[in-house]
Amino acid sequence: MPFRFKSLAPYLFVGPAVLAVAIFLYGPLLASMLLSVVDWNLLSADIRFVGADNYASIFGSSDFRLAAWNTLLYCIVLTPAEIIIPLIFAVMLHSVRKNPLQGLYRGSLFLPTIVAYSVAGVAWSWLFNPVNGLLNEVLGYFGFPPSRWHTDPNLALFCVSLVTFWKTFGLNMLLWLAALANLPKQLREASQLDGAGSTRHFFNISLPLMTPTAFFISVTTFFHVLDDIVGVIDVLTHGGPAGRSSSLLYFLWQQGLMFFQFGPASAVAVIIIALVLAITWLQFRVSEKRVHYR
Repeated sequence: MPFRFKSLAPYLFVGPAVLAVAIFLYGPLLASMLLSVVDWNLLSADIRFVGADNYASIFGSSDFRLAAWNTLLYCIVLTPAEIIIPLIFAVMLHSVRKNPLQGLYRGSLFLPTIVAYSVAGVAWSWLFNPVNGLLNEVLGYFGFPPSRWHTDPNLALFCVSLVTFWKTFGLNMLLWLAALANLPKQLREASQLDGAGSTRHFFNISLPLMTPTAFFISVTTFFHVLDDIVGVIDVLTHGGPAGRSSSLLYFLWQQGLMFFQFGPASAVAVIIIALVLAITWLQFRVSEKRVHYR
């Protein structure tokens, strides 16, 4: 009996985690794939198999194409910004690590990350208010005409990008800070003895040693961009004006939870999953030989 229990013990420890993953990860994934090929509102007993019709209707929708284009623009704008700018701030904070106010600087920069999306949306809505918002007051003070900001179809996407960046860049900054703090001090001393300046030391020594962190940040930032913009869109613009700030995930939410079109919404979910898997695979293929583990 003790021998049998010992042989089963690993499975008993791993079992709850495997069960949770199966129920909450693979279960919804399988359900989305099944719902994407049927016409069913989850309430009636009438379930009709429609095959690829949901996918055809999605690809034929101008709203879907606009949301897909907006998502691409969000990724182009936010992904590099959320990798490079936090790195710059991390380097600046690391350079003043002996300053007694360093903790205050770091906390102030990280604070937006823990602010709720509802609070951030209300605050930025007041700043962006086209009638009496603070930003237009500042523009008027310097003699510039007021802007419509997030109510302007040409600016809405960039306003959402700005709020999303403000809300999320603190986490990547802390990850870069941790990587900088983990660098061997003797390498810095050796490069100084060889006459290398700060810039050369950073690009030739520090940055290559931080490639594991850079790889992790690049992969997770792409996921965060897809997810984080939804909260800002919902609070700030509701996908408008004229769908110019919508995204694939927000379009999915509208189809499923506003219009109760679960078939098309599930088709969008499957498309998003396929895109995420493809881009993640590409990131691993491109970066695996450029990551240096010590």
